[in-house]
Formats: sequence, structure tokens, C-alpha cells
Amino acid sequence: MATIRMERRHGLGVTKAKKTVDKVAKAIRERFEIEAAWNRNTLEFSRSGVEGEIAVSAEKVTVHATISFLLLPIKGMIEQEIRRYFDQEFGD
Repeated sequence: MATIRMERRHGLGVTKAKKTVDKVAKAIRERFEIEAAWNRNTLEFSRSGVEGEIAVSAEKVTVHATISFLLLPIKGMIEQEIRRYFDQEFGD
């Protein structure tokens, strides 16, 4: 198993940051066919070979995902997409 870990600081507060994560998650769900649901301030997601969460706090958004070895070849693409959306929605 391989992991993806990313953290992005923000000044949006929890409610606005969750709306922004929803927007990012929607795009990622469509591209990678991932199921996702909120559990309080954490968006839990999964699909065959990938599972993880995006935790939202008042100051930061943290992504943690576990990827099976079968999907290891697309790990970089997944990281790049998450980073691109985070840059777009939360700034550099």
C-alpha cells in the first residue's frame, strides 16, 4: 500500500472550507469514480483500491489516502489533481 498525505492551510473557517472541499471532491469523484460522504468535518472517500479522508478544521485541510499497489502507477496523477484543485480553491 502507498499513501498520499497533503495539508493546506486556509483562512476560510470550517463552513466555507467544507464547501470548497465539496467542490474539489465533486471534481475528483467524477474523474476517478470515487464514493464520498461527510462524517462531521471529515469527508471519507473510497473506491476499489483507494480509501481515505479529507479532514477540515478552521485553519487547515488535510488529505490522507491509502492506495493499493495495483493503482500505484496513477498515484502521481491523483496527487497532482488534488494539489491542482487545492491550489485553485485554497491558493498557493
